[in-house]
Amino acid sequence: MLKEKKNSKVVETIIGKETTIEGKIKLPTSLRIDGKVYGEIECEGDVTIGKKGYVEPAIQAKNVIIAGEVKGEVKTSQKVHVHSCGTLSGNITSEGIIIDEGGIFNGSSSVKSPAKEKKSKVEPLTQAK
Repeated sequence: MLKEKKNSKVVETIIGKETTIEGKIKLPTSLRIDGKVYGEIECEGDVTIGKKGYVEPAIQAKNVIIAGEVKGEVKTSQKVHVHSCGTLSGNITSEGIIIDEGGIFNGSSSVKSPAKEKKSKVEPLTQAK
């Protein structure tokens, strides 16, 4: 039986506003959180925290979009985006950070260079004689 490759952009998991989860979450697709998560999140896609959402202590994902509240460490392979109603208290390791006016970020950040593709060796042009 062949395994289907999951599309990391597809949100297959939504944690509702009345839901509280304690423990580690690991998934191959994107995740939306409108409830509360007390535990580590490892996501191959994007993690979106809605206005009423709350997460602690750690998130690792492609992108993290925060409209609610996050306390702890956030690591992304692309970007962290804190919306105007969002709060992030903790450390960020990412390729980029966006904080909208009114968004709150308390902590430290480390912005790394995007992974650069290996360039093929180009021979210098020779002068015509």
